[in-house]
Amino acid sequence: MHLTGTKTTFLGRRIGYNEEKRKQARAQKVKRGIGGTFRWFRRRGWILCAVLIAIAFSAWNYRFYLQRFNPMELRHLQYIDIEGNRMLSWEDVVQNAQVEPGMLMSELNVDSVEAALLQMPLIHSVSVKKYFPSSLDIKLKEASPIVSAFDGGKATVYSERGMVLPLSMTTAFHLPVIDMGSIEKVKPISLFLYAMRTGDKKLYDKVSQVSWSEEDRAFEVYFRDVGHRVLFPENGWGNSMFVLYESVKAGFPQDMRCAGEVDLRYAGFAYVRNFDKRCVNG
Repeated sequence: MHLTGTKTTFLGRRIGYNEEKRKQARAQKVKRGIGGTFRWFRRRGWILCAVLIAIAFSAWNYRFYLQRFNPMELRHLQYIDIEGNRMLSWEDVVQNAQVEPGMLMSELNVDSVEAALLQMPLIHSVSVKKYFPSSLDIKLKEASPIVSAFDGGKATVYSERGMVLPLSMTTAFHLPVIDMGSIEKVKPISLFLYAMRTGDKKLYDKVSQVSWSEEDRAFEVYFRDVGHRVLFPENGWGNSMFVLYESVKAGFPQDMRCAGEVDLRYAGFAYVRNFDKRCVNG
């Protein structure tokens, strides 16, 4: 039986009394909301529209300047944090980094700051980062002496990067000595010795003299505890190479006492050459 006045959905489903009341309530709420919006607009909304129009008009008139506006220019460097400096003062680092509090953050280039600091002999490595809104963080590792050279009565100390360090002759006497004939190779020699010191500090401490052999294309090293020379490759140094040398010394003491040369230029191999005729027959 069909009831007069009963409402249904588009698909024919009957709408109940409670559902009908909820729909009417939602419709009234939407109607009041729309009406309230129009009333607010009549009282105050026109002010917002006027402001927006004025802003748009100004932006159009000054669009030439807005296109060149850089928000970074509103930020200035206020804080410079430096870590890792022991020999260098805060002022030394800031001056050589060519930065100063108050400069525009837009003018602060991280790569340029790092490059400027790496020009300092007393710095081995550096990391520079900018932090919002106005901070600069500089983390550096200071250089240390790695090798020395003697020319007449003058001693020169070099860092891991082959840069001259302002250190005394007393320090030079406690370092491996580079042959003056190989002084043009001081940078690769310094890097090689740094790799040795990092991988095997005890072995590095035994180095007496080091040079570059153009004939062998290798680093020629003399240690304080043996009478032979050791050839290390031009590149590709690793801790396994230094471990191999120590293992050969420990495993073949008789052969090593008679050795004139130990060649480590080939990965995983150590060639021992006997140049001492007294040891040929044991």
